Amino acid sequence: MLCLSLLGCGLINPRPPRAVVEGAIAQKLAQTQAVLYRQFAAAPADRTQVGRIRITDHHWTELAGQSTVEVAGTYHLKGGSLTNAQRSQTREFDVYLQRGATKDQWLLLEPVSVQSRDAPKWQAIPLLTASENQPENPG
Repeated sequence: MLCLSLLGCGLINPRPPRAVVEGAIAQKLAQTQAVLYRQFAAAPADRTQVGRIRITDHHWTELAGQSTVEVAGTYHLKGGSLTNAQRSQTREFDVYLQRGATKDQWLLLEPVSVQSRDAPKWQAIPLLTASENQPENPG
């Protein structure tokens, strides 16, 4: 009974820190932006960033034999060349995170596209720190 209480309180499998969730969303956004910039062969001077994150749910599950937390919620974008309407638009997110080798390290899990009916494959991507997520300043 005590074990169930500890699980329910999040002491054994706690919710990831807000900064980790923000980093996961920002990393996914940066990956998407990089693909778009390559397609259009141009990058804006001011990149879009994640803001106003609201976590609505988190629960622990198992993916690929590893304990994983699924975190869901909403966020808004800021910066970049966004219009006011784009900035005020609420966007939903759903990310899967695993603990890394150290207490403070987290991994973002992304599904790997496979052409079969087997269970989906997952790729673990180390989350970048806030300084690694920022574009380089050439000046």
